[in-house]
Amino acid sequence: MQLTVKFSKLSIVVVCVLITLLSMVYYFRLEALAWYAYHNFKPSTHENAFQLSRYQVTIDGKPLASLKNASGLTHNPELNTLLTVLNQESKIIELDVQGNILREVDVVGVDDMEGITHVSGNRYVISDERDNRLVLIELDSDATAIDVRESPKLKLGINPEGNKNFEGVSWDDNNRRLLVVKERDPKYIMSVSGFFDADLSKPLSVEIKKIEAFDRAMRWSLRDLSSVTYHTESGHLLMLSDESRLIKEYDEEGNALGALALWKGFHGLKAHVPQAEGIAVGSDKSIYIMSEPNLFYVFKPKSN
Repeated sequence: MQLTVKFSKLSIVVVCVLITLLSMVYYFRLEALAWYAYHNFKPSTHENAFQLSRYQVTIDGKPLASLKNASGLTHNPELNTLLTVLNQESKIIELDVQGNILREVDVVGVDDMEGITHVSGNRYVISDERDNRLVLIELDSDATAIDVRESPKLKLGINPEGNKNFEGVSWDDNNRRLLVVKERDPKYIMSVSGFFDADLSKPLSVEIKKIEAFDRAMRWSLRDLSSVTYHTESGHLLMLSDESRLIKEYDEEGNALGALALWKGFHGLKAHVPQAEGIAVGSDKSIYIMSEPNLFYVFKPKSN
C-alpha cells in the first residue's frame, strides 16, 4: 500500500508539472517562438522566398483613430492603394500606403464584413462572415456608397451557427481562384474557382475544395488564421495568425519558408501588435498589417 501511495503522489506531481508547462507554452506562445527561431536560424534557400527575417517595421502602429473594427486588407497594384473593411459600420476604407485615409465607402447589403481582396480593375470580392457569403463588387474610383444586394454572391454552408468562418480572402491570379481562410475550429484554407469568372447568363459552375497541402503545415505552427494574402510573382502565401502573433510564408505545396514575429522587440517593434486582422503585400514586397484597435503597420526588407 505504501508503494501505491508514493506512486500516486509522484503521478500527481508529474501531472501538475505537465499542466504548468503546457500552461506556460500556451500563455507565452512558446510554440510560435520556437517556429520563429527555427526559420531564422535555418532560413529558406528558395530563390523567391521573402526572407522575412530581414524585414523591419517602418510604420509602427500608426493610429487610425476615426476607424472602428477594421478587418481585412488588400493592395490594389493598379492604384497603389490599400483597402480595408469595417465590420460593424459596413464601410470600405481606402488608404494610401502610408496609412492615410483617402475615402470611406458605405456598403449596403452586408452584415459582417471580415475580408476584402482586389481582383482586377475596379472589381473586388468581400467576405461576409456571419452569412458565409462571398460578394463580387465593382467599386468605382469616385464612389462613396455602394449597394451590393444585387451583386453576384456565393454562399458556403460552413459552420452556419457560428462566428468562426471566413476571416480572410485573397485572389490568386496565377490559378484564377479565390483563397479563403477559416479562422479556427478547425482552421483551413479553401480554394474557390469559377465564381469570379462566371458567365451569369449560364448555369453557375463553381468548384470549392479544401487545400489539404496546408493542413499539416499549419496544424501545430499557427493557432488561428486571421488573414491570408497571395503574392503573384512568387506564388507564395503569407498567412497571418493573431493568436500566434506570427506571419508565416508558404509555397504552394504547403512548405513553410519563413516567419515574421509580431512581438515587442522583434523586427523593430516597440510593442506587440495587439490584434492583427489583415495582411497585404505591395508591389515592392512591402508587408502591410491592419490591427485592431485600428493600428497600421508597414514592414520592409532591410537594404543591403
